[in-house]
Amino acid sequence: MTRDEIVAAIRRNADAIKAKGVAKLAILGAHARDDYRPDSEIDLLVEVEPETDFSLLNLIDVEDIIEDATGLQAQATVRRSAAPHSAQQIADDMLEVF
Repeated sequence: MTRDEIVAAIRRNADAIKAKGVAKLAILGAHARDDYRPDSEIDLLVEVEPETDFSLLNLIDVEDIIEDATGLQAQATVRRSAAPHSAQQIADDMLEVF
C-alpha cells in the first residue's frame, strides 16, 4: 500500500476516528517520508479534542480502525504525551492527514 493509499484509507475513516475524540491525525516516520518497507507499521500522532474524555481504550480503537482500513499495524501516540525533546524530529517527519 502506497503512502497516498494509506492517507486515503485513513481519510475515508475520518468520521469514525473523530468520533473517538481525535481532532487531528498525522502520519510520522517512514510512511510520512515515503521511505518504508512493506512490513513497516504506521506511526501516528493524534491530537485530542479539548475537554474530551480520551483514554487508552480510545487510542486502541483508533489504531484498530486504521489497521482495519489499511491492513497494516498502527502505533499511535497522543501529541500531549510525546516527549518534548522529540518535537523537532516529529515536526520534520510529519504528514498531516486531517
